[in-house]
Amino acid sequence: MKTTPDRYAGPGLPVLRRVRVAGVPVDPVSMAEAVALVDRAAVGGRPFCVLVTNANKAWQAAGDPALAAALESADLAVAEWAMAWAARRLGIQGVHHVGGITLMARLLDVAEARGRSVYLLGAGPDVVDELASKLARERPSLRLVGWHHGYLDDEDWESVVAEIAGLRPELVFVAMGSPLQERRITELATRLPTLRVAMGVGGSFDVLAGRKKDAPRWARGRGLEWLYRLAQDPARLWRRYLVTNSWFVGRVLRDRLRP
Repeated sequence: MKTTPDRYAGPGLPVLRRVRVAGVPVDPVSMAEAVALVDRAAVGGRPFCVLVTNANKAWQAAGDPALAAALESADLAVAEWAMAWAARRLGIQGVHHVGGITLMARLLDVAEARGRSVYLLGAGPDVVDELASKLARERPSLRLVGWHHGYLDDEDWESVVAEIAGLRPELVFVAMGSPLQERRITELATRLPTLRVAMGVGGSFDVLAGRKKDAPRWARGRGLEWLYRLAQDPARLWRRYLVTNSWFVGRVLRDRLRP
């Protein structure tokens, strides 16, 4: 097991003893600890990047140095179920399934309760508009200060960066899929010193907007989410899961046998 130096997050918060699973960094935190860390970062004085690690991202990072570097530089790298499963097989303690969509939903709860400002970036124009409208209806006290779809040319991107700089939201959720969302988050953190928290959330906007169904409660955190998603969209996902899951299991077994 490889580790990186401990990182002190602040009074009452866990010391982050980052580990590596299938070649990518993971912070062993619970959902409650992840929420507390992000909540504190939202009032901090520097950009704080939250990225999610899973089997597909580990597979991508193995062949994409830029994505691997973005994951390494994340302030918080939370695990989805596959990473928690792999950590147990490797004898690594404390890695819990957190998950991007569940963490985003919890952070929206906290943002609404504390008056935090939120910006949504990503998905298609109709999806992000629909999500913004739904949040306005269901969370009337949430400070949703702006949103923009994720299909951006260079000019659009510069406009979005300028808008975020002007609005100074405390939470920016980026839903563009990997590795694009990691690249965009890294650039926002580099260019905007006033940025608070930016988090990559993959396909969460589609689910939260009601366009796609999330895995049922009985499947969450048990490693069955991927099977539920596959059943919803087999034509697009079967090859991805066949390739990435096979690679991931092989990588974990190889790491387990490695002295």
